[in-house]
Amino acid sequence: MGEGDSDRIEMVAAYTPDRLRDMVRTAYSHLRSRGERHPRLEETLPPQPSGEADRLEAAALAALAELAVAPGGVTVERAIESIEARSEMKGKAKALESDTCEEYREALAAFRTLKVAEQEHRDHTMLRVLLELYGERYARAKRERSALDFEDLELVARDLLRRDEGLREAYSSRFEHVLVDEFQDTNRLQNQLLSLLSRDNLFRVGDENQSIYRFRNADVSVFREHWQEAQAAGRAESITVNFRSRGEVLDAIDLAFERVWGESFEQLREAPGSREPAAPVQPCVDLLVVDRARDAWKEMTEQGDPFGEALHGAPPWRAAEARLLAKRIDELTRGGPWSYGDVVMLFRATTAMGLFERALDERGIPVHVVGGRGYWGQQQVADLRHWLAALANPLDGLALYSVLASPLGGLSLDAAALIALHARRSRWAPWRMVREPTDELAGALPERDRQRLRAFVERFEAERRIVGQVSLETLIDRAVTRTGYDRHLLALPGGTRRMANVRKLMRMARHYEADEGRDLRGFIDAVAERDVIQAREGEAPLEAESLDAVRMMTVHRAKGLEFPVVCLADLGKDGREDDGQLRISDDGSIGLRLANLGGGAVDSTKLAQIKAEGKRAAEEEERRIFYVAATRAEKHLVLSGATDLAKRPDPAELTEPMRWIWRGFCAGLPSEGATGIETDTREGREVAVRWTLCTPATVDEVLPAEDRAPAAPQHEEEPGYEQPLLELGLPPAPRALAVSRLSYSGLEAYRRCGYRFFLERTLKLSRVDAPPGGEPARPGLSALLRGTVVHGLLEDLDFGQPVVPSDGEIAAAIELHGVEALAADVEDVRAMLERVASSGLLGRVA
Repeated sequence: MGEGDSDRIEMVAAYTPDRLRDMVRTAYSHLRSRGERHPRLEETLPPQPSGEADRLEAAALAALAELAVAPGGVTVERAIESIEARSEMKGKAKALESDTCEEYREALAAFRTLKVAEQEHRDHTMLRVLLELYGERYARAKRERSALDFEDLELVARDLLRRDEGLREAYSSRFEHVLVDEFQDTNRLQNQLLSLLSRDNLFRVGDENQSIYRFRNADVSVFREHWQEAQAAGRAESITVNFRSRGEVLDAIDLAFERVWGESFEQLREAPGSREPAAPVQPCVDLLVVDRARDAWKEMTEQGDPFGEALHGAPPWRAAEARLLAKRIDELTRGGPWSYGDVVMLFRATTAMGLFERALDERGIPVHVVGGRGYWGQQQVADLRHWLAALANPLDGLALYSVLASPLGGLSLDAAALIALHARRSRWAPWRMVREPTDELAGALPERDRQRLRAFVERFEAERRIVGQVSLETLIDRAVTRTGYDRHLLALPGGTRRMANVRKLMRMARHYEADEGRDLRGFIDAVAERDVIQAREGEAPLEAESLDAVRMMTVHRAKGLEFPVVCLADLGKDGREDDGQLRISDDGSIGLRLANLGGGAVDSTKLAQIKAEGKRAAEEEERRIFYVAATRAEKHLVLSGATDLAKRPDPAELTEPMRWIWRGFCAGLPSEGATGIETDTREGREVAVRWTLCTPATVDEVLPAEDRAPAAPQHEEEPGYEQPLLELGLPPAPRALAVSRLSYSGLEAYRRCGYRFFLERTLKLSRVDAPPGGEPARPGLSALLRGTVVHGLLEDLDFGQPVVPSDGEIAAAIELHGVEALAADVEDVRAMLERVASSGLLGRVA
């Protein structure tokens, strides 16, 4: 093994393959967004030693000699051991404060700096090679598949326009104006494309304050540069009238962001009549703040779950916020002027979305999750996927145990754990232990679990026997109805929505079978792939898009939308800093977090600089994100979050946004009290905000016991069992043909011979030649070939000045297909071409 091989192996072991993959992909994506078609990292020079090792050795010997005669003590003895190991001295002692010891510390720091620089150069060089290999192999894989990725569409188009002046002129001359919307979310590569297509006729629309796609390589500096150039040329115009929001909401937003951004903020102006009629709920802005001080809720949590078992495990301040916000939504809807469908809850991230969903569910408020991992993260979807996976392969232990512990199996968690334990001891597959439980296992299981296990085995084996005989949709239907799973779901809060998710999975199964056939394993794999690719697919709508339910979504998904009531939730959540191993600055510099085999990591000098710059940029974008969120509100805005209400810490980069939000919207927020209205002024108008403080001292007032742990809505049991809402036990009539789409040619083929159509289109059997001695083939053009000939001739037809081809040209086109050109066929084709050439449609297409 050569030295280079050992370095590469050490690098893979230190960083791990997953992290190396992420580092390479990060560099590749970022550099391509900057316009590099074949990304390369710059070559670096190795650091040059300047006596650091000799200095450290001399300083160590001097320090050891000095400490050898110094007064004894544990601290000095440990310092001597550290120096002998050439590591950092720790502890405080008079003997360690000498100039000799200080020289050792400085020499050690210089030596370590050199070693970090050497490792950075080594790792950078190997990453440079990895990036080149990745680019070459990725490009080859795309060529083999004749594929392009999204950046290719931009890069290839740019290079074509750059190389070919005639092509560039041809395209740019086609456009009277080049109009670009959302210009603040473009990057430098896209800007290069625009400059090649425009001829001093570029019209851009954007808002710097709404640039929130930095994670997709959007570069707000591109917008700023264009804005400054346009201003200097007198070609910039600000459009600040907001036609969406009430004037009271706009005043609060303007006041808040003037305090945040200062003079650089360009205020929004309200449209005429935006305060008419009078607001049904006043003030139009709510501020809900929960105390997030350390140990603030300790006394309450020591007595159990103060905010209900459903929110067990959540930080108490977040659980309190979820309950408080659910209560306020209840007041605005059930007890107020708005319907559930008028309300949206916006989140910076999906992390805590489920917590707020449960708080609404327990108050009987319907919820619809848009995006996030709303659909694939739902328990009922996961349960049914595991059921299907176990049917396809009962040796899939994860799927089998998941089914056993779910309502589909009905076993307790203890029973599932006992089965796993005995299977491991006996070295049996889990399915064998389930089907043939040992006497020891049977004796360990409670009677209730033994009965349920026997019932499960009988039911499950019966389902496995019919897997190939019924449709995939029916398999899911039988699982839901025969186990009582439908009744279980409907008895839960939001039961109708949960059943809608089941119906969505059944529709997926039906569509998959129509396109791909009755393949259970294939459907499971397709669903798993869809889960990975479409990780942010929303939950199934109940009946229509306009369902009457509170919607939950991320701020990014809400961009461009508007809602009567907007609730910004979880404003006590800290911002997230990019913790990747590799970072690239705006000027293209590379910073690495250097890993070693011991498991530690150290930031390179360049990475520390890039992280500081990135943290500032991330905080700026965080504030823009909340600006976008607040401006989605038409009539009412609710701001909900947590911060330390005792210390009231100053705003800082990537800390909880509530620090600056309460200062912006309600600068006079009192330190005592439970609720009230704070009034400020702006341009002579009153700006009112209703504030609510939830602390251990005020919780009984703002969140009484019945609101901290509300009773679940009551459901009628017997009628629900006798007359279920959904008749899933009655599967729809099977489709006549498992074909998802048909052309006119396909319909004609079905008319001629339905059985042949079934063999060729449904069973996918290949065509065979007719046996010899049969009926002779009809001379001339077939219908399919006639269409091919006509289409080919139309491709050469000038739609602006159509000239029908001559008989000789038509005959030649027919003979190209190896068929004799009969006079009747030539005449027929010419008549079809003449009808096209004389039609009014042709003129419009031209």
